[in-house]
Amino acid sequence: MKRTLIAATALALAGTLAGCSEDEPKADPTPTESTSSPSATTTPEPTWDDKYSPAQLKSYRAARDRWLEYWDFYTEITRKGVDTPGVKSGFEKYSMSPLGDRSQFLDNYVRSGARSEVPPEVLWTSAERITQDVVDFNYCLDHTNSRVTVNGEVVPKKEPLLVLARVRMRKTSEGWKKERQLEDKKGVTTCTRTAP
Repeated sequence: MKRTLIAATALALAGTLAGCSEDEPKADPTPTESTSSPSATTTPEPTWDDKYSPAQLKSYRAARDRWLEYWDFYTEITRKGVDTPGVKSGFEKYSMSPLGDRSQFLDNYVRSGARSEVPPEVLWTSAERITQDVVDFNYCLDHTNSRVTVNGEVVPKKEPLLVLARVRMRKTSEGWKKERQLEDKKGVTTCTRTAP
């Protein structure tokens, strides 16, 4: 029972919290055009940003960029699963709830033996709400190549492999910080490979 709970927790956390590959994550995708033939189709250009002002988009990009820094930090510590002084200072730097986030990391990775050996890839991000001090945004995670283990055993992936997650970033005197993951009351939401 405990092993199943640990595996489920690790998979859930990896699904919601892991997000960077070794390549630079793709944000604000642009259309891709094929020049091979006149009948070639193009990937539609995202339109979510049409409703925001340039100042709002600047806030979104600053919050998103800070979150991507957090992601680099988070995926590295969940890969290693070891508590260090750098883990504590990382949570203090990036999180509005450093004690709670660190405690969750200790429970799910250090004590349980879970590792996010290959994190899911962030396919895109898009703003959902932008105010002067708060940015809520979506990000699409592709779990196709991800791998989570618990005590060395691979945790089987569960469908869907493309998962939409949401985060709230808050502007503080120390810069943008992750306030919290936003929960979807309907459960797991899927996403497409291109931004809306």
